[in-house]
Amino acid sequence: MRRAPIGINLGDVIEEGERIYGDGVNIAARLESLSEAGGICISGTAYDHVRNKVSLGYEYLGEQTVKNIAVPVRVYRVLMEPEAAGKVIGEKRIKPRPWQRVAIGSVVAVIVIIAAVMIWKFYISPAPQPEITPKDKVVAPQPEKVPTAVPPSTEVVLKEKVAPPSTEKVTKPVTPPTPKLEVASKEKMAFPLPDLPSIAVLPFVNMSGDPKQEFLSDGITENIITGLSKVPRLFVIARNSTFTYKGKPVEVKQVSEELGVQYVLEGSVQRSGDRIRVTAQLIDALKGHHVWAERYDRDLKDLFALQDEITVKILNAIRVKLTERGLSSEAVPYAGGKQDLDCLLKYMEAQGHVQRANIEDNNMGRRIAEEAIAKCPEPQKPYAQMAIIHMMDYFLGTTKSPRESIEKAIELAQKSLAVDDTRAEDHARLSLLYSVRKEWDKAIAEGERGIALNPSGADVLHWYAATLTFAGRPEEAIFLFEKAIRLNPFGPSRYFMGYGHALRDTGRFQEAVSAYKKAIKREPNNFLAHLNLAATYSMMGLEKEAQSEAEEVRRLNPKYSVDYWAKVSPYKNQTETDKIIDALRKAGLK
Repeated sequence: MRRAPIGINLGDVIEEGERIYGDGVNIAARLESLSEAGGICISGTAYDHVRNKVSLGYEYLGEQTVKNIAVPVRVYRVLMEPEAAGKVIGEKRIKPRPWQRVAIGSVVAVIVIIAAVMIWKFYISPAPQPEITPKDKVVAPQPEKVPTAVPPSTEVVLKEKVAPPSTEKVTKPVTPPTPKLEVASKEKMAFPLPDLPSIAVLPFVNMSGDPKQEFLSDGITENIITGLSKVPRLFVIARNSTFTYKGKPVEVKQVSEELGVQYVLEGSVQRSGDRIRVTAQLIDALKGHHVWAERYDRDLKDLFALQDEITVKILNAIRVKLTERGLSSEAVPYAGGKQDLDCLLKYMEAQGHVQRANIEDNNMGRRIAEEAIAKCPEPQKPYAQMAIIHMMDYFLGTTKSPRESIEKAIELAQKSLAVDDTRAEDHARLSLLYSVRKEWDKAIAEGERGIALNPSGADVLHWYAATLTFAGRPEEAIFLFEKAIRLNPFGPSRYFMGYGHALRDTGRFQEAVSAYKKAIKREPNNFLAHLNLAATYSMMGLEKEAQSEAEEVRRLNPKYSVDYWAKVSPYKNQTETDKIIDALRKAGLK
């Protein structure tokens, strides 16, 4: 008989019929995932009650985080070897809290009896004859914490480790739980609720116990967001905004109200060798209940097909029709063995540096992107990222030949599109690169192509809006920037910097200052945001403020000159360039 891992916790549960759930269950489930096959892990609460009651030893595994539990949980592995009895390994004088010293006799008795029964059942009693043994046991993903007072009780969660044969795909539908969550309020939403179905995909939680697997769970989240954003008639919050909740205990109601969406998707990822378990649940925050939930156990090589499957299930659940374009084409180059998952992770790491818009991070992003290009057989995304790095060299003044940097950037963007011409974001980036080279017809055509491919892509809207700003069409750009920011309210610094350009060019100086300050708040060393804020203050006649920003420009890039900016200005109209040159000189820059 295959021995199951066991997680034991002492805590509150909610009982409804034959189901139990709540914080106590979440903790026990986490303990089970940390146990080896045939092993037992117990929480610190349970340990404090039983450590001197049974002849067992314990190994302290440290504090572990549990989703929706604010305080980390102490975890102990039970040692059942006779020589380990009475020993505690790895513990550094952890003192129980005062309330934990109060042992309630009946509770202690119950947990000791349960532990003894479990040990007898799994380690001492003879194995039963295999009649009809279920291959899998479905455990529903746990709902958000329900703010209902319940009496304390003892619970033990036993879950069978899923290990289907490598050739078998296992998908387990889960019946959504009936208890309602706390309902989100439309009146309290930070943004008006869109007319379209709206959704935020929270970062999937890494349940593998290995911090190195964080990029795997993050990559799954990002690709689901990408797939959903390509579907017309669906409003999808961008990655940058939902990832602000990563690692934080957060309620669905809070997410809904802060981002202005009806639906919230959350899930977890657990990897074991070449196998992966993904759980996902979709919640209607306005009605306070689960719409859909499933658990998948697959081979790692099937990961990308699984991401599309989850995306389709979400769309079916909220009754959004698919188009002939399909889903997740942005992720295709990483599927089916074409590229290793490490390529995607390298790209994401490089992107994080480049969007900070300063010399040091741009150089770091270059090093990582070069590693990805050398390692990946079809490095589409690293090509695209390297194109932006060369463009940043152009604007930061860190290139010996600005013209060569732009030519190289365009070449790399075209290489990326040669791998997959349906990548909307790459078309929008190329649009901006053409505008820098003053090829306006090509720039507008590429931007419109990107919008046609993904009208709800926040980055696509941002890049094309930047092109329109420099093309002398700032009013149109403002509309697109505002749409991008609504889709990605906690987006990268460049969103707000570009928005500031468009506002300034229409004479809305105070609003432009606010946008630049938001950009700087997100990335304090954003050189280009400081540079343009200095110019804007100068245009407003605020000399002191302009000079202060000019000092920041000199701090971040001492060798930068106004003459260099005049040479690389992306504006179509020389009048706009001259205005900014004059303003920068008045601010004290040379």
